Amino acid sequence: MAIMTQEKKATIATELKKFMPKDWKYSLSVRHHSEIVMIIRSAPIDLLEASGHAGDKECRVSRYFRPAELFPKNPELAELFGKIKDALNLGNYDKSDVMTDYFDVGHYVDLRIGKWDKPFQIAA
Repeated sequence: MAIMTQEKKATIATELKKFMPKDWKYSLSVRHHSEIVMIIRSAPIDLLEASGHAGDKECRVSRYFRPAELFPKNPELAELFGKIKDALNLGNYDKSDVMTDYFDVGHYVDLRIGKWDKPFQIAA
């Protein structure tokens, strides 16, 4: 059963602070006691354009994304998002068996660039 607590969120936040750029603004929250949500609100570079979502106001990144495929032309961003993915999955596991419709994960992950009501901003 997927469980996400405030204590797990605090551990993930501490891990993210180790490598997240200081000029990036993001938020972490817990949704329905089962999901960690990270929303990147602003950065000095256009993450939407770099990820192939130019013209969009927001992007929901798949939990199965591969950093090199998300940012094929920017290896530095791919490396950073690989670290973000690892941090968000800290202490997570996946013992699901989709053939029997049995899902067992430690917690779910939702990573977004911008949000529908607060679009991603490019910081000056």
